[in-house]
Amino acid sequence: MPDAIQASDFSSFLFWDVAVDSVDLEKHRPWLVRRVLEKGTRTDWNLLLQLYQREAIRDAVKQLRSLEKKAASFACAVLDLPQTELRCSKNRQSPHTPWDY
Repeated sequence: MPDAIQASDFSSFLFWDVAVDSVDLEKHRPWLVRRVLEKGTRTDWNLLLQLYQREAIRDAVKQLRSLEKKAASFACAVLDLPQTELRCSKNRQSPHTPWDY
């Protein structure tokens, strides 16, 4: 992990619910990967690729319990992952159905 990249280098809106200085880039890797995939910019994605090895990002994506469909499709395309390897695609919640009349 390059010492030059810090959490504050990413877009500030990614940290709307946490203090940027409290983010540990190694400990919170899956959280950061998900946040960048779902809400980040191209610059954030490039920073993520500089920060972690591609295989580490792949492993983090595979273990995410939930991920927006668009973010999952992007991750599968750029990381050469089959959709079936994603934990979030195996454990999808059933759609909420209102009352059955």
